[in-house]
Amino acid sequence: MEILEFGNKENKKIVLIHGFQSPYQIWDDYIKYYEKDYHIIVPILPGHNPKIKEEFKSFKEIAKEFENYYISNYGSEVYAIYGMSMGGVFTATLLENNKLNIKNVIFDGSPLVSTNNFIRKFMIKFYIDITHKSKQREQKTLEQAVNNIIPKDKLNFLLQVLDNMSDTTIINYINDIGNFKLSKNINIKNTKIYYYHGTKSTEMLAKKSAKYIKKYYPTASIICFKGNGHCEHSLFNEKEMINELNKVL
Repeated sequence: MEILEFGNKENKKIVLIHGFQSPYQIWDDYIKYYEKDYHIIVPILPGHNPKIKEEFKSFKEIAKEFENYYISNYGSEVYAIYGMSMGGVFTATLLENNKLNIKNVIFDGSPLVSTNNFIRKFMIKFYIDITHKSKQREQKTLEQAVNNIIPKDKLNFLLQVLDNMSDTTIINYINDIGNFKLSKNINIKNTKIYYYHGTKSTEMLAKKSAKYIKKYYPTASIICFKGNGHCEHSLFNEKEMINELNKVL
């Protein structure tokens, strides 16, 4: 796992964790905005680095790797971790491990409740299929990607990620995501939780996750973007999302 860093290392730390099959460059506008006041840390999760072939095994494994790196370099204090979509499962794993003292935890459309075996098998087939079509540069698939999951100026970065991603990594990610369920009794006395989600059909799992969090962590703040799809605000309306984050940060 490669870890990128931006800004003054003496400043408060913000960790930005990308989603599944998402290039780290989706954070470009956020890095440019926040690096003058914060130290920004951006892990490139295994299977998402176009320069390195890595297989993803489990969130527990990469959480341990990240914790060892972070604590050895900066201690345990973290001002904020923002996990987008699948990145929220990694964020939640760090929260459960309780090795880092995280002041603000921000989930964005993250799947924090488990899914059944049928859904996992469907998602594995779906992602393997679109990954293969993307590698073949099938025009319809690329057009759908631009319209739904990635801004047009980031499409080439997405394709670089997919070109280097194996079927095994896809299977391992989907199974680990699908089996994950946030613990009901994490000690968050010193942590504030925020959960963002939209209302379109693509946010069904996110809405379930938001309800789950509100039930077991009633002090959490749930922010709903009506009419939005999965991570639509953060991916396609960066300036508006930064305004929302400023209320937290």
